[in-house]
Order: sequence, then structure tokens, then C-alpha cells
Amino acid sequence: MNDGRALIVRTAQPADAGEIARLNTRMNGSDEPPENYANRLKEARRVDTPILAEMDGQVIGMANLRLLQPVFYAEPYAELTEMFVEESYRRRGVGRALIAFAEQLALEGGAHAMLVLTDFYNHAAQELYRSMGFVHYDIALIKSLGKDFNQEG
Repeated sequence: MNDGRALIVRTAQPADAGEIARLNTRMNGSDEPPENYANRLKEARRVDTPILAEMDGQVIGMANLRLLQPVFYAEPYAELTEMFVEESYRRRGVGRALIAFAEQLALEGGAHAMLVLTDFYNHAAQELYRSMGFVHYDIALIKSLGKDFNQEG
């Protein structure tokens, strides 16, 4: 539930690289410097659209929409690949607003569905996605190609 303070959801710009770095450190433990994010945000051919949520002038959440035109299908493919909201702002509608904004961008880009992957153990996120109409669709498998990654189970 939004507590009445103005929530702004918008696409990220290169000037937001510091906030993206900060939130990605909180979400994924990344130690990548802000200038790397800024350089990728400037890349004209990118398929990712980072989305930020702000309240009271402070960036409090982020999401990422991946929208691309696959060779084997007529419609663009949309995927919500990241989403994070600062813990003190959770359960106030911020995640819902980020998802709704990503859905609108996906529709404007020609996609008619959006896929989301979330951690198997992230039950709160799964509940949020289901409450917004997402349903179980497929099974995702992953294989390391030389770089270690965390995997529970």
C-alpha cells in the first residue's frame, strides 16, 4: 500500500548509474563500478530498459524489462529480468508500480506477454507476481559456463 507519498516510476538514464550500482549491490552483491552501468545505458543497441522507482527524491527500487524481436516468432519477447525494492519500502505498492510500468513498456513495444524468472525460494516475489496475474508457465534450467553462481537445492 502506498502511504500517500508521491511515487514516481521512470526509465533509468546514464546519470542514474550510481543508484543502479547501489541497488544492484543490495540485490545481487555486485561490486561493479557505476561507470560500467553508465556505459551500458548509453549503448544504442541494448535490449534492456532499466526502470527506477523514486519516493521523496530517493531511488527506492528498480526493475529491468528485456524486450527483443526473436527470429523464430512474429511478436516481440518481453521479460522482467530484475526487480528489487528497498526493504523499508516493501509492501507499499512499489513493486506493483514497477511491474505495471514494465508491462506498459512491453505492450508499447508490441509484446503480448511478459515472462518473469524469480528465485525458487523467493516466495514473497512469487506471491506478488501471481497476484498480478502471472501463472506458472515453464521450467527453467541453468548450466554454469565456467563462472560459479549460487544455486540452492
